[in-house]
Amino acid sequence: MAFKVLLIDDEPWALEGLQLWIPWESLGFEVCAVCGNGAEGLKQMEELKPDLVMVDIHMPIMDGLEMIEEWRRRGNWTTKFIILTGYSDFEYARKALKFKVSRYLLKPLDDEQVESEVLIMRQELLKEQEQHQIGQIAQREQKMLTMKEALMGSTLSVDAAHYIERLSREADVWNVCLIQVSGEDYGRWSSLAAEFLNGWDAVYLIRLRNDLVSIVFGELAYAIQGTEETVRTRLETLARRLAGFRVFMAVGLPESSLISISNSRITAEEALLHAFYEAERNKIIEYEAVKNHAFQRHYNQVELVERVLGAFQLIDHTSYQSAVGFIEQTFRETRVHPEAARKFVIYLLHEIRAYMGAKMAENSADSNRLFEIPNLDEALLTFDDLIGMLHSCGRVCFELLLKENASEAQGIVQDINDYISAHFREGLTIKMLAERFFLHPAYLGQLLIRKNGIGFNELLHNLRIEEACRLLQLNQYKNSEVSEKVGYASYHHFLKQFEKRMAMSPNEYKKNV
Repeated sequence: MAFKVLLIDDEPWALEGLQLWIPWESLGFEVCAVCGNGAEGLKQMEELKPDLVMVDIHMPIMDGLEMIEEWRRRGNWTTKFIILTGYSDFEYARKALKFKVSRYLLKPLDDEQVESEVLIMRQELLKEQEQHQIGQIAQREQKMLTMKEALMGSTLSVDAAHYIERLSREADVWNVCLIQVSGEDYGRWSSLAAEFLNGWDAVYLIRLRNDLVSIVFGELAYAIQGTEETVRTRLETLARRLAGFRVFMAVGLPESSLISISNSRITAEEALLHAFYEAERNKIIEYEAVKNHAFQRHYNQVELVERVLGAFQLIDHTSYQSAVGFIEQTFRETRVHPEAARKFVIYLLHEIRAYMGAKMAENSADSNRLFEIPNLDEALLTFDDLIGMLHSCGRVCFELLLKENASEAQGIVQDINDYISAHFREGLTIKMLAERFFLHPAYLGQLLIRKNGIGFNELLHNLRIEEACRLLQLNQYKNSEVSEKVGYASYHHFLKQFEKRMAMSPNEYKKNV
């Protein structure tokens, strides 16, 4: 970038010579303006802010030294000056030094000397520019450090407190927008955020930790209700632009001073927790909108775990899906705290894995397919993610259980059928059968339906009525005796089951055989 130079001389031919004879562009300068006296020079300097001014001493209205004196009196000490004069008067030189004049050149000018002096000026300007940039960076870092201390509620030194109070005057109200994003994505999205917030006063982007960034922003009271774009509307635009990232954003309650900005951070953190249940991604959650939605930490953990493990004992994937659906409904309705929800899912996954490890044969080729429990400490995990994990876990586990138990179940069902055939005349119940074969009653009932096509009670009645028909054909027993012999404690129940299957009464049956 070229530096700006202003040329001032009351002789037009001298100005033309300065413009044409000196290779300003190759020396790293551009001539921003020319003028013929000191008064006009002051106006040009106020408007153009040149880096270097080359000025003649003797001029009408206001000479060069008077102009420089007035310019310095106004507090402008960074502008470089090269004085041009035809008088080698020491008094002029001494006065020039008083006002920090960089160089003093005598007319007629020597081209090589002028170029050499201008190059020296350029080197001084470059050095000062670098120092200024370093100072700005250091000042910015100090500002960010002090702002972060205020943001975190740290005890401020007297100087830091005064500094924060001065910064507070930049706006009428202050607030905090917290942005939670994966640490891996920080580099990509932060440049986008900086671009959106660039040019706004009273906006500070502060990284609190690897995955959490705070935007401290101030707004003027009149602008909050106005129609012009505010920082808040710019943040909403930023949220839409961050749709390609998994990002949570939340805004706290406003504060009138940066001294109490930690209160805004605290309320923003509370609002950020609600992103756990929020289905709409990349939405800015306002604390004001969720402050009455308190989280709960108490829920019936035992009941929920029993529902899930009960489905595993029955090898009933449908019951498992229903149990997970019940967990989802319960947690959403009671608004279980995100930390408690994550801990519960971790615990439940461990319980499922322990159950699966006990059920899978040690030499089973599928035993290595058991799922690994993921790291659920990730702050960007949502409740939908956890429910999705439970459903995925269920699909894998039930596939393995059904495969593992297929051959075993075939043999068990045959043994059960043989036992029922031998003992159907007794007061046999599915509970008694389950205790004998060490199975859950519900699982046993479903197993018989899958393998036999009918349930336990239907099979039991079929066997009893089949035996009753055989005894009736012998015509040696009364109907009530037949009822007792095949296992019915109630004759009425016997008649009901007989007529249902044979479409006639026992007496009609005896007449027809």
